[in-house]
Amino acid sequence: MKISIVSMEDMIKITNADTGLEIIKHWDDVNERMIIFLKNGENSFKDVTVEDLYPVSLSGMICFARSGGVAPMATASGGKITWRIPNVNPGDVKELIYTSLTRETLNNHYMKKRPSQGDAGLLAGMASVKPSLRSEQHADVDGPVEIRPEVEQGSPDNCKSLSVLPQSSPIANPGKRGTVISVGAGKGGTGKTTFSINLGVALSEMGSRTVIMDADASMSNLATYIGIDPQNMKATLHEVLSGEAEPDKAAYKVFNDNLLIVPSGLSIEGFLKMDRDLLNDVIEYFSSDADFIVIDTPAGYNKEVALSLLASDHLILVLNPDEGSMTDGIKVQEMARILGVNVIGIVLNRFDMKNPQFTRSQVEEYFGTPVIAMLPEDPGTRRKDKVPVVLASPNSRIASEFYSVARSLAGRNDFVPAGSPSFVTKLMDALFRS
Repeated sequence: MKISIVSMEDMIKITNADTGLEIIKHWDDVNERMIIFLKNGENSFKDVTVEDLYPVSLSGMICFARSGGVAPMATASGGKITWRIPNVNPGDVKELIYTSLTRETLNNHYMKKRPSQGDAGLLAGMASVKPSLRSEQHADVDGPVEIRPEVEQGSPDNCKSLSVLPQSSPIANPGKRGTVISVGAGKGGTGKTTFSINLGVALSEMGSRTVIMDADASMSNLATYIGIDPQNMKATLHEVLSGEAEPDKAAYKVFNDNLLIVPSGLSIEGFLKMDRDLLNDVIEYFSSDADFIVIDTPAGYNKEVALSLLASDHLILVLNPDEGSMTDGIKVQEMARILGVNVIGIVLNRFDMKNPQFTRSQVEEYFGTPVIAMLPEDPGTRRKDKVPVVLASPNSRIASEFYSVARSLAGRNDFVPAGSPSFVTKLMDALFRS
């Protein structure tokens, strides 16, 4: 049996090469809960059982988050939690979430559903403990396969059950798959959406069929950034993920014939109805007829980011060169690496060329990742007419940085955007500026 284990302080990944099953476990420090992703490869399983350990000294009861769909059988007793998940299909991603809540918290509708400070610390300390996994394949393949860590179990405890995400219903078309690139950041306001738009436009200008998808479903702004009135959109990613619209109905052609955008909606109702577990299927659908999918991910270190990364080949981090952005960004980078996503590089946005808080070399040393673009503060980046800077000012310094990243991704080092100055003009300009 071929099993690989990757672990860090607050996250662990276990991969079984024989079955194609993968477990990713991490402590969500923001929402104070443990999250376990069960990711299936190409096999079908009649039954999968996941077991995890929890401290028996918790003051509250183990509670499971409801995310919709049919709940698997779940129990918590004696320091051990057990989930039984039937009919796991190829490509399925299941989410198992639990935390500890006191009776007072459960009975008070006005209190946030968070564990006590002591319980949060105890649960966070279990993030590096390996879950166990047992699987039973369907009759036409070999029998049960088991992964069990050698750990001790505690004494009996109370349990409150509920659910995980529902089974995915694959909608992806067969055929060629485009390259999926997530654009991420540890916190909001770094310029991630603006970078996603300009990168996607630059790729499409080079002739690559490109889709820009707004996966920030709770705080979406992709449509408004490029001048589309949300009231005029017949469907968005919200409707696709809630099963109310086909993916093509939520795709809009913008700027040129090679570019589609898939925006998220703005309504609270649409956000609450959608099934985020279908995001991977939607991405696969569009990638079957595209060269590149650029995903504008939510900011932070959470489930929505993880779902985007699980469907991605690469990650580009967009950071501001300040302490908060870098501290939060390193968490997203580590999540990507645990999930097996290649980190292409870092884009430093709003970089003060004269008096930077952190230099390029300091950022590269801290992340162990190359800086692939440095974007100065430029009011022309966000224009009133909503035209991306790579189209409005293709000769500008900031546009050249976007095109540089796009050339590298598309392998088009020979590409020159329309309206770009000749070599002689650029040489003369450099001489006069020096």
